[in-house]
Amino acid sequence: MLSRDLTENQAQPRVIIYSGKGGTGKTTISSSTAVALARQGKRVLIMSSDPAHSLSDVFDVQIGRNEPLKIEKNLYGLEVDTIYELKKNMSGFQKFVSSSYKNQGLDSGVASELTTQPGLDEIFALSRLLDEAQSGKWDAVVLDTSPTGNTLRLLAYPEIIIGGNMGKQFFKLYKSMSSLARPLSGNNIPDDDFFNEVNVLLKQMEDINEFILSPEVTFRLVLNPEKLSILETKRAYTFVHLYGINIDGIVINKILPTSRTVGEYFEFWADLHSKYLMEIDNSFYPTPVFRCHLQRTEPIGPDALYDISKMVFGQEAPDKTFYSGKNFWIESQKNQVTSGHREVLCIRIPFLKDAEDVSVERMGTDIIVTVDRAQRIITLPRALYSLDMEKFIREENMLRVIFKEVQVEKEEMELNVNKNVLDKLRSMRRLKI
Repeated sequence: MLSRDLTENQAQPRVIIYSGKGGTGKTTISSSTAVALARQGKRVLIMSSDPAHSLSDVFDVQIGRNEPLKIEKNLYGLEVDTIYELKKNMSGFQKFVSSSYKNQGLDSGVASELTTQPGLDEIFALSRLLDEAQSGKWDAVVLDTSPTGNTLRLLAYPEIIIGGNMGKQFFKLYKSMSSLARPLSGNNIPDDDFFNEVNVLLKQMEDINEFILSPEVTFRLVLNPEKLSILETKRAYTFVHLYGINIDGIVINKILPTSRTVGEYFEFWADLHSKYLMEIDNSFYPTPVFRCHLQRTEPIGPDALYDISKMVFGQEAPDKTFYSGKNFWIESQKNQVTSGHREVLCIRIPFLKDAEDVSVERMGTDIIVTVDRAQRIITLPRALYSLDMEKFIREENMLRVIFKEVQVEKEEMELNVNKNVLDKLRSMRRLKI
């Protein structure tokens, strides 16, 4: 998807996804956002996709795992149970995978455990987010994600599993071949339930990709003013932009006070935090940066979380889209000398200038963009389908992929006519005249 414009009939709720390094305080910031919105009179759902859920801990109430449960007026909570979601949606898939492992001689208990394929829990967490957002129940949905690495995998897995247009075509071919081979191969070939569920899963992943790119959905990254946290947030910032997702805010959490009465040890860390705050402001500009100081007590319960939201957002509405930047666009170029046309796919990738390894490869109607350890399969717009990829250029934080028209060599048509035949035709023409 290269556009963040959706043509949905029903209005979508505001969706805010918080991510960041483990221990930065994502749960606290996301929960405080949800409490503030609920106390503005909006119906709000706070969700957690982290396998080690902590929403129940921060609200000091038991949060639902299958269905949203009320926390306070207008505010509901849900800790997504991915095992439940997997069984509900992919029982046929699990059955085939389990039987395949058993046929290889594995114990039934081990085979059952191996049916939970890596990445599926992240996909179903996003799928549940999509279901809740489209349910019409909520004015806003806030998602508290697992630590950054899992969140990035959560975004990447749908596209990696689909594999772009080539992957979808391969799956269709595999399904056709399996239907022919099943009578000859017995139980080693997946049945219709398997393919139906995988088809639904592929459709869900396409819907998720489209949903994540909609204008109502934004990411916010939470970090601490520390070197490792900043480095990981920069990588996440690059990765999320590579997928064309809008990041509308950075939240710095656990900032130490600058008071000189806390002792030499904490004064050192406070001074270090001040230096890192300047680095964060410069690194993530023009994305707005919000601050939250370390509290004297743990912010547990809705009232304490509401105070956190006022510190972070001040008088601003927490569900406001604070920044909206365009990550993909196409520019047309014309060579004045040769009159040749070039179409340039522009991809804005923050911190690209710091990347060591950057490559772009064409694969049918897709391109594979690799930036260090991050990889993205981007389906090209139809305007570029018939063009050849010529090269790519790195310009600061901009990747330009240049496409050119396919040159068709025109064969010169030569008229080889026998001279005697030509003279005879001319004489006949004179006779007629």
